[in-house]
Amino acid sequence: MNGLLSTTTNPAFNLATEEYLLRHSNNDVFFLYTNSPSIIVGKHQNTLSEINYRYVNDNKIPVFRRLSGGGTVYHDNYNLNFCFIQTGKKGDLVNFAKYSEPILLALRSLGINATFGKRHDIQIEGKKISGNASHVYKNRVMHHGTLLFNSDLSILNNSLKNNPLIIKDKAVKSVRSEVANISNYLDSSYDYTSFVKYIFKALLSYYTNSTEVLLTNEEKEQINAISKDKYNTWEWNYGYSPNFELKKRYKLKNGVRIISRIKVEKGLITECSLKSSDQSMAKLIAEVSNLILEVQHDKEIINNLLCTVNKVKLPPYIISELVDGFFS
Repeated sequence: MNGLLSTTTNPAFNLATEEYLLRHSNNDVFFLYTNSPSIIVGKHQNTLSEINYRYVNDNKIPVFRRLSGGGTVYHDNYNLNFCFIQTGKKGDLVNFAKYSEPILLALRSLGINATFGKRHDIQIEGKKISGNASHVYKNRVMHHGTLLFNSDLSILNNSLKNNPLIIKDKAVKSVRSEVANISNYLDSSYDYTSFVKYIFKALLSYYTNSTEVLLTNEEKEQINAISKDKYNTWEWNYGYSPNFELKKRYKLKNGVRIISRIKVEKGLITECSLKSSDQSMAKLIAEVSNLILEVQHDKEIINNLLCTVNKVKLPPYIISELVDGFFS
């Protein structure tokens, strides 16, 4: 199994690289990469129910969906992602312990007492420092995970806070665990760059006759195409979410109370009900409900639609508050 070390922190490109190596290559390879600040949701999750939507948008943290299942994770410039892609026998492809072993050995060789957890994660003193997930394609498997080295845990925790009571769906839910940074258990002189190099070298040593490989220009072109057509699209990152219903009660700044209920199917709003404590606004709010039917459940699109069509005689600030209610 040869090793590939990414030269970019572009999340969409790195996720597309995983898919390319799995589906369009026959080579066994391990792949290490770092992503710029971003949130990565599991394939079968409802993006909106996994994130703190307001915090994520206010802080302009992009959200991407990966190919594998499992829970939502936060990536930044001090989180190392590892990925193993290998051909094997059907029925014997997914093996969390097998692919965690070389990571555990590398950490232990640094003097870290890392252990394999019951949830297929990697822990230090009971705190999670690595989450893992797998995806099978024909007779090939992709196993990947995170290694929190010195991530900003305050951003991680704020990004992944949500209100499970306002969204009803059948999507896979993340299980939150107490997390920690690996750097807390290492000598302070050990920086992130040194850590990445150490892990990469340790994996090269673990696999017999392993050598470092690079992507060809042709491979990069194909990966860029996958990134553009899939991982950089709203349809994949948000619209692929399972159907859901969102109910919310909130108060506008003018004191009017609103009860909002929407249903979203395949990324489109199929039902919308808005009730107001102010009867003088009832008709105008009903117009909002009708206008957004079959519209993409995207905040910017909805807001632009309601403000530009000029059919709803409501002040822009009220429209903005109403639109906020369509999201968690």
